[in-house]
Amino acid sequence: MNKDKNLNIRISTKDLDYIKQRSKKANLTITGYVTKCALNKKIYVYDGYKEFLTELRKIGTNVNQIARACNSGEISNPNLVVFQRELKNIWQSLKSKPPKEI
Repeated sequence: MNKDKNLNIRISTKDLDYIKQRSKKANLTITGYVTKCALNKKIYVYDGYKEFLTELRKIGTNVNQIARACNSGEISNPNLVVFQRELKNIWQSLKSKPPKEI
């Protein structure tokens, strides 16, 4: 959606500090946070998601390397059991840490 309009409001320093704190906790910009709040949308925060993303990136890199090796003929039948196990572990960890609504 194109954000082509401005909305100027006057608020206290205390309220602005609170909004900044909440938007940072939600990993949103102030604009994104205020917009979601004004539109009555739920905001969820996932604890530890950065570690999961790091692990997923590593797995993705490894899968790309295997795909490249398969496509070039270096290997023909890769064993993906390790990747399946790691993805299952990540999925179970995510399920055990449900998001918090703020």
